[in-house]
Amino acid sequence: MKLKGLSIKKKFVLVLIIFMVIPTCAISGWMYTKVSSIWIQKEYSNQSNELGNILKTTELQIKEHENIIYEIYQDGDIVKTLKTDPKDRIPLDYVEMTNYLRSIQTENEYVESSYLFSDTGEVFFQDSMINGVFQELYKENTGWQEQIKENNGAVTWISTYNIQNSRKQKQYFSCAIVVKDITSTWEPLGVLVLNIDLSLFGNLFELLGQQDDHTTYVIADDEGSIIWSNHLTAAQHLDDEFFLSVQNSKETCSEQVYEEEQYVVTKLTSQYNGWNYISMKNRAEVLQTGRWVLTTTIAQLFFILMFSVLGAFMIQRYIIYPIQKMVVAMSVPEKELVGKRLYINQEDEIGKLYQSFNEMNEKIEKFIEKNNEMNEKEKEYQIQALNAQINPHFIYNTLDTLHWMALDIPAPEICKLINSFSEILRYSISKKESIVTLKEELQCIRNYINIYDERYEMDFARFQVDEAVYCYRTFKMLLQPIVENCIVHGFSQNMEQACINVSAQIEEDEAVVRIRDNGVGISEERIVYILSKDSDRVGLSNINQRLKLLYGENYGLKIISQKGQGTEVILRFPKESLDI
Repeated sequence: MKLKGLSIKKKFVLVLIIFMVIPTCAISGWMYTKVSSIWIQKEYSNQSNELGNILKTTELQIKEHENIIYEIYQDGDIVKTLKTDPKDRIPLDYVEMTNYLRSIQTENEYVESSYLFSDTGEVFFQDSMINGVFQELYKENTGWQEQIKENNGAVTWISTYNIQNSRKQKQYFSCAIVVKDITSTWEPLGVLVLNIDLSLFGNLFELLGQQDDHTTYVIADDEGSIIWSNHLTAAQHLDDEFFLSVQNSKETCSEQVYEEEQYVVTKLTSQYNGWNYISMKNRAEVLQTGRWVLTTTIAQLFFILMFSVLGAFMIQRYIIYPIQKMVVAMSVPEKELVGKRLYINQEDEIGKLYQSFNEMNEKIEKFIEKNNEMNEKEKEYQIQALNAQINPHFIYNTLDTLHWMALDIPAPEICKLINSFSEILRYSISKKESIVTLKEELQCIRNYINIYDERYEMDFARFQVDEAVYCYRTFKMLLQPIVENCIVHGFSQNMEQACINVSAQIEEDEAVVRIRDNGVGISEERIVYILSKDSDRVGLSNINQRLKLLYGENYGLKIISQKGQGTEVILRFPKESLDI
């Protein structure tokens, strides 16, 4: 007999007999040989969580210095001084520059010095600890300068370096930006550098409770240079073979050899500045702390074996039998299932399952009753809607009659107006498919604009159309909402000088239609909102979404506008639209 054909009771008994004693013994032996691996995996998880917390906290701390360095753009006088020719500067300019750099240093605990290297060759700095030594160090390290320029105004983080003053040698790392003239030309004016005391990391790790841990923590750049470490204080660079192995590891956690000792290593890379955060713990130490797990596991397995039989009885009594009872109830024909109820004296999940079964049957009965009632009402609503519906063809025929009456008067302007509206109506209610040619769409907006020409007694539109676009296809009534928005919103304040330019030509096998007005214009924020799904301009939003669905995400409406300078709407139709 196949296993899948057995009842749940027989399956459980079979599993209990075959897989209880043997697996218990096998697991005991497996735990004895594999406990080290399990404990290391736990250490992986712990180190990964701890390192992730350290990375996030450290990034928050150093990002504060990013905020500090960008505050230079809030001080217009500093940027103005940098833009001023050195020959034209007054003493007050140098006082303001000194006060600004001094304020950075005094208001921030870990900023030891600040340097501003002007593009004119001048150097402004405040340096209470190293007396301007960094100035020469910066000029010697052309790699720093190139990296800062490549980032083009974004923050550049410079790895740890040593500076010797009259008293002792200190370690720093720096953040720097290219200062630009953001008020006009965006040309670079100089480079601002903040030198940060490396004790920032030590104090931070101490607050996190990691400083006295047996784990070795390392922050290194992408070349393996050590920025900071709690234990490897004498080293400036990680072992190349070790660092390369860590970098090439596909897993966040791995086992690596460092200085001939086996370590459990975790590495995370900061997405903010590319620094590598590495934690290392001696493998032997990890296993030593996990010996008690083996003893505990063996004891647990013994008790598991003792209570297995009792557990089997309880499962049979309170789980298997109630499930079998429900299976029997659900096996009856569907007609007999409706109205059937099950009862059990249990308040656990099985009891809730019985209750859900009863509630489901009750809901099905109500749903059937309600569905029958709604079907009857739906038929009644459809009849009412058909009775109340106005035949669009009746409107078109009426307009046609008015057209001939206006010709008899004669009233040519009224004839032209009625004719334009009739053409639009006939186009919108035609029996054609929803996909039409651009020629038909362009004719539709000509008729639409004719109505406004007659209403305001002026010539609104200019058309420049390459007939090669006529054969391209799109969905019906595409252009009319765009023209309507130009007139209703673009010229809402002034109709006297209103003008709409409609152009269409072929560009790289694509049909490009441009509709431009000289109206009030739209702000960038408003354009984003108009094209969103939540827009109050439902017509434009729907057109944008339908174009993307029809042709792909690269298409849709493109709106170019400035307040007071009019608006241009651009639509592109791919060559494939010929085959729609």
